[in-house]
Amino acid sequence: MIQAIIRFLGIQSSVVNSEKTVATIGGMLAIFCCFYATVYFTGDAGSVAILPSMGASAVLLFAVPHGQLSTPWAFLGGNIFSAIVGVTCATLIEPMLIAAPVAVALSILVMHLTRSLHPPGGATALAAVIGGPTIHGLGYWYVITPTLINCSILFLIAMIFNNLFHWRRYPQSFMHYQSAGYHPDTRRIKMQHIHQAIKRSDLVIDASDEQIKRVVDLADAIYHEELIKQFVLELGAYYTNSKPGRQWSVRQIIDQREHQDPSRYLVIYRIADGDRKGTTDSCTLQEFAEWANEKMRPKG
Repeated sequence: MIQAIIRFLGIQSSVVNSEKTVATIGGMLAIFCCFYATVYFTGDAGSVAILPSMGASAVLLFAVPHGQLSTPWAFLGGNIFSAIVGVTCATLIEPMLIAAPVAVALSILVMHLTRSLHPPGGATALAAVIGGPTIHGLGYWYVITPTLINCSILFLIAMIFNNLFHWRRYPQSFMHYQSAGYHPDTRRIKMQHIHQAIKRSDLVIDASDEQIKRVVDLADAIYHEELIKQFVLELGAYYTNSKPGRQWSVRQIIDQREHQDPSRYLVIYRIADGDRKGTTDSCTLQEFAEWANEKMRPKG
């Protein structure tokens, strides 16, 4: 029952304390600097100095700096395009009851079309409509101040602060290491399959390829751990891979070289039926557990 409630509510998994601390301090520092710098340079205060949507942007830039919704293009483009949409709707559409939802809806569409989806952008568009006479009086200057100025300052702080920690880089392209071109992948699921699955699902995934790959790799490792735990190797027993046609085979365990590490645990078997019948071979326990689909016994 509790698990069902958790799944329904979508409670997020916890992160390490260092990430919580860095994100908290970073968000506080960013909003302080953003507010202070904007007031200092423009002399404005209140809602004209800082947009409420910057608080939401700060959450993304400091809590999930490597997410797809936090990229520089998403952050800058999403807020600026949405500001333009918001001002346009506030200028051309009356009453506010219609202008507000249209502004948010169009900002979502524009962000999708420009591939700059950034949730706080919806709030930036909405603020242009419901911000009151002070915001309305800015007209399209709203795009420059406070939107562009706020975004520029927040972006600068995010770059400086996130790059102080070796496990964080913002933008993610600042990572110190990249693939050397040699990464053998024997898993059944490849990144191309994940990309195809995301396209077919029509979901918006706030994660980079590296993050998705890490999750898949961890899931694959957990799968192998569980597979080996469930697999009980019995000396003299027969196993089949249950593959169709010529791929079908039956192996009999004739010996083993035990080791705590499954990748070094050696299984020696005889091919009892199928291709290469009568020959002997060996493989690791992990490889055999992946190959075996069913335990068999001879008839008669």
